[in-house]
Amino acid sequence: MMDAQRRRDPEGREGTAEKMRQLGAGSIAEVMAILQDSSAASDRRIAAADVLGGFRQRDAVDALIETLAEGEVNLSWACMRALVDIGSLRGGRRLIEIARGEYPLPARQEAIYTLWQMDEARAEPLFIHLSGAVETEEEDLRDMATEALGNTCFRPRTQRALAERLFDPSPSIRYAALCACSLMNPRCGSSHAFPGIIRRALIAKLDDPDSVDGDRVIAELAARLLGPASCSVQVSGLTSAPSGA
Repeated sequence: MMDAQRRRDPEGREGTAEKMRQLGAGSIAEVMAILQDSSAASDRRIAAADVLGGFRQRDAVDALIETLAEGEVNLSWACMRALVDIGSLRGGRRLIEIARGEYPLPARQEAIYTLWQMDEARAEPLFIHLSGAVETEEEDLRDMATEALGNTCFRPRTQRALAERLFDPSPSIRYAALCACSLMNPRCGSSHAFPGIIRRALIAKLDDPDSVDGDRVIAELAARLLGPASCSVQVSGLTSAPSGA
């Protein structure tokens, strides 16, 4: 496995170097200048982001974040991918500001996705807030924030938030909460792997009639998480949100 990775890395760097040559850039500084030039064509700025991510340029983190914040869909996505490839948490606080602030929706979404993929624990309060903002946030953004809570699913306040989201008005958010809960017990099959507040909410979901996209059935996933023991669980009286642990 390691040998295969070593063989791939030079090939990846050569591909990145070729992209840099196609940009007409002779240095990383020139690549960063292209990225930060708001008058440059979008495809050139996207290619610059790809080069910076391909070379894992930690010095480019701030520039990539500010470009992501512009909110142009494809460019923000390219910056997110580059930031994840670089793997530095140095810009975590700024990404949290973007995700929380009055920025274009694509910028906020890519900031959230970057924080999620970077396993940024400092984003827990943000994800809790966004996931529960039923009246003020877009469902796709809430969905992403809810599933991102899987990063901190062993923390009590995240568990309380997930238990609440399992009763969210949106089936998509409920399913995202189940996905986050699944990280508490990767093997599934044992209800005792879950804290009481989550276990009771999962039991209630055995009677949830909704699905997402016609095939992601909430009750089926809850049953898989609880395992064989769910078959004998009494679910009467457990169809409302849990009030505590």
